Amino acid sequence: MESHVDLNLLRTLVMVCKAKNLKLASARLGISESAVSKQLSRLSEQLDETLFERTPSGLEPTPYTQHLLPQLQSSLSALQTTLRKKSFDPAHCHDTLTIALPLITLDKYGQQIYQSLKRALPKSKVVLSSWNPTTLTAMAQGEITLGVHYWNAEVSGEIYQRQITGDEFIVAIAQCHSTADFDEVRNWPFIMLRSSGWNDYKSPYYEKFVALGHHFDFEYQLDSPQLAYQFMKNERVAILTTLKNLPDGLKRVPTPNASRFQVRLSSYTQLVNRSNPLHLFLHQKLVDIFTAAE
Repeated sequence: MESHVDLNLLRTLVMVCKAKNLKLASARLGISESAVSKQLSRLSEQLDETLFERTPSGLEPTPYTQHLLPQLQSSLSALQTTLRKKSFDPAHCHDTLTIALPLITLDKYGQQIYQSLKRALPKSKVVLSSWNPTTLTAMAQGEITLGVHYWNAEVSGEIYQRQITGDEFIVAIAQCHSTADFDEVRNWPFIMLRSSGWNDYKSPYYEKFVALGHHFDFEYQLDSPQLAYQFMKNERVAILTTLKNLPDGLKRVPTPNASRFQVRLSSYTQLVNRSNPLHLFLHQKLVDIFTAAE
């Protein structure tokens, strides 16, 4: 017997044992009778054993084949079970799910996200954390299940980004201010709301305004959205933010059409998990939440 046995031929052997004739076996395997016959001949040579005897009632397995058959059937069945994609059942998921979001998004959508995930995954522990300088590293190491942030072309190839929804970068002021004229507001002091680990000291979208000749005076550099809103309610201060993250109490300042910039709110996950049923499920739940807010 040769040391190498083509394992693909074992499935043919089992099928012929069940069918007891080449024609029926070939139909079930989706190949020609001659191909089945050749496969059996090859396997017989590799095993150095006669596998079937022709009888008036069809092909009958030899004692050697009968000895192999139960174990072969069991092994092939186990292999098929192993390779079969398991359906994801959120009701029976027991994982700890850590979702990282920027503070401004966490403040506005955190409760809705938490409640939606707990309803869908009742046996899972849901942890919502703020995006920070270690988020992407922790995600790459599998410590964070999913992240939510705006698309970043500079992210490592270990991280996969998938769009949740479109959004728009805007200028906003407190509703208590009567003016909503961009030419006036552009000269106000601005708040740079930092998202630690993403735009620590500059806004990638501010550069788009600069390219159009709009320069803002970022007098405030803040990490806390709530502190930023307090400044805005008490002083003539503006902020660059996104439409979906616009909180109650603030209003959009219309800008020239050329100064309207579309952005992509995205989910972040390990590249190896981009097709993981759990991660796809979480992404879709986020899509449902953010598109419902439109």
